[in-house]
Amino acid sequence: MDVTNIIYNNMKVLFLAPHMSTGGMPAFVLKRIESILKYYPNVEVFCIEFSSYSPTYVVQKKKILDLIPKENFWLLGSDKMELIDIIKKHQFDIIHVDEILEGFDTFNQVPLEVLNSLYDKNRTWKIIETCHNVWFNPTQNKRFNPDGYMFCTPFHLSETFAQMPSEKIVVEYPIEDLRVSIVEKNHFKKKLGLDKNKVHVLNVGLWTPGKNQKEGVEIARLLEYSNPEIQFHFVGNYAENFATYWEPIFKDLPSNVKIWNEQSNIDEFLKSTDIFMFNSVWECNPLVLREASSYGMKILARNLPQYLDMFTKFITPIDDDLEKTKNLLLNLVNTKVEYEIPKNQERTFAEDHINFYQKIKSLPIIYQKPISSEVTIHQHFVNQPFLEIKGNSDKKYLVEFFDEEGTCHYRNELSSNSWVKLNREYYTKWTTKVYENNRLIYNNTLNYENKKVFISFDSHSLGDTIAWIPYCLEFKNKHNCHVIVACKFHEFFAPVYPEIEFVPVGSTVHNLYGMYKLGWFYNTDKEPVAPNLIPLQKTATNILGLDYTEIKPRIKFPLFPKPTKHKYITIATHSTAGLKYWNNVGGWQTLVDYLVLRGYKIIHVSKEKTDLKNVTQLQDCSLENTMSVIHHSEFFIGLSSGLSWLSWAVGKHVFMISNFSEKNHEFTIDCTRIFNPFSCNGCWNNPNHKFDRGDWNWCPEHKDTARHFECHKTITPEMVVNVIEPYLK
Repeated sequence: MDVTNIIYNNMKVLFLAPHMSTGGMPAFVLKRIESILKYYPNVEVFCIEFSSYSPTYVVQKKKILDLIPKENFWLLGSDKMELIDIIKKHQFDIIHVDEILEGFDTFNQVPLEVLNSLYDKNRTWKIIETCHNVWFNPTQNKRFNPDGYMFCTPFHLSETFAQMPSEKIVVEYPIEDLRVSIVEKNHFKKKLGLDKNKVHVLNVGLWTPGKNQKEGVEIARLLEYSNPEIQFHFVGNYAENFATYWEPIFKDLPSNVKIWNEQSNIDEFLKSTDIFMFNSVWECNPLVLREASSYGMKILARNLPQYLDMFTKFITPIDDDLEKTKNLLLNLVNTKVEYEIPKNQERTFAEDHINFYQKIKSLPIIYQKPISSEVTIHQHFVNQPFLEIKGNSDKKYLVEFFDEEGTCHYRNELSSNSWVKLNREYYTKWTTKVYENNRLIYNNTLNYENKKVFISFDSHSLGDTIAWIPYCLEFKNKHNCHVIVACKFHEFFAPVYPEIEFVPVGSTVHNLYGMYKLGWFYNTDKEPVAPNLIPLQKTATNILGLDYTEIKPRIKFPLFPKPTKHKYITIATHSTAGLKYWNNVGGWQTLVDYLVLRGYKIIHVSKEKTDLKNVTQLQDCSLENTMSVIHHSEFFIGLSSGLSWLSWAVGKHVFMISNFSEKNHEFTIDCTRIFNPFSCNGCWNNPNHKFDRGDWNWCPEHKDTARHFECHKTITPEMVVNVIEPYLK
């Protein structure tokens, strides 16, 4: 049966948009109206713009006004209760709000009286809401449940709004087969004034840090002289409120970049250009990627986690490596890219709308209690304790933050639509209280149960990462929360820590309630104790608010065949600073000679090569192979370095030659430390000294004297042999 012949005489649909300035949301509203009117011409469509952001950038608004009668479109003034008057007068069946009602911009909030009236128990209309962002947290900010959610991305269904009770459906912006022939492409190139002998790279979007056009400009700069045949085009408005972002970029543009303002003929740019480059780092379900896919374009874009791989078959994924992205682009220039484009998505898009509208229309209205408070209080602990008071009240609100000892760290009055953020970034069991006219209206003690907490590793060193990873699980177990971790080498931890979700370093994680950074900061706002004064693993427990107990980490590694039939010992003679080296002249060679005499082969596993005799240098120094080789060895001898931590993690006994730090600074389980307490030692943990990363010869007590690096020079080969001897077979 032809659905276009079905008559919906009783269907009156109102689209309510926060604004109609250029962007993905207005484009989505336009597409809804176009598709519904195309396949269901008997549906009566109306549209209300809640506020006007700009009279200039209104491409989609103008197109909507061409589709529906002008009397079916309203722009609200300062009195937002006009919305309720219009709804009651026209008796709409469905009010489809193309943003979460509580998620309108701060300066464009829906007043409480409007919200209460929209959800009045005697209303005759049904409300459907669509979220167009990835920052809204419904568990904290949603005040009324709509009759239905029509999500524009599966991410909202599976993640953001998964726990919300309303009816739900995902209806994505349609991808259509709009590919053009070479002749048509050249026609549009000529129309736009593009040189048909050049390769044209297109970027579309409002100039903002999230859209990240700066990265695209820098990629163009890398190709400015080496590949003059490639021209870059940036289409999108550069609004004044983002001038601090785009103005510096515009002042230093390479010659192969052309800046176009907002254009109403984006389709012609998509038809005429050769590669679509989308550098954005902050997206929901970008329409422009779907449009570029419709035209069969070669696409460079990030495969952001919230996409849930919906664009995987269309894009060549990029990351923060500009050189790598440049090379991917050059490769695309000479590569033929083809992918299957779905058929009839626009028709399905329209059908899904009408069917869901009919379903919601048939459901009974669920009574929701009106909200009497003039303000709502939002709180999270992402990096720092944050509290925001939102609403339309003229009152003052007393806000207090207490730590677990009852000490007040903040006490001040705030107005509505204002916020406070404390400096402290390490875990504190905060209790927050808010008073209105001496009446306690908010009392919250930090509780992470069933909440999302992000732990990001500021250090990318191997040793630090191995040292701190087990405490992420301890944090999860203590708080019964969902922990997400971003750290280097995560591929070796994710398989053996299934309790934790791992994401790549640099990932943006949404809907968080808390976040902590693990690192060496020497900053009392970021850590309670300077990291050089405590064991390395205690850095993590201090920041995460855990009791300290040394924990050996889990790590996943392959077991390749043993590299030799002989018994062997692994050693690592290199580290990241001069003071960590065993600076005893001839010490390593003497030790090696002794071990060889005892019948052992010696394999050197540092990436840096060695001049030691009778030693086999490991050629494949990948972490996978290094772990396997160390695991098959009898034991490991090294310094205070990442390879010692790695050896410990894969289950080897470690002999650590280290005198510059205290005996308990590194791990102690399954570790025999070789030190000399009778020489200068422990400078690393001295509160009067702070390590200078830029000084390879850092020796705070005796630099440039005869006692320079005395701590390790005085550890003799005989000392090492005496300690190791009982372990030799």
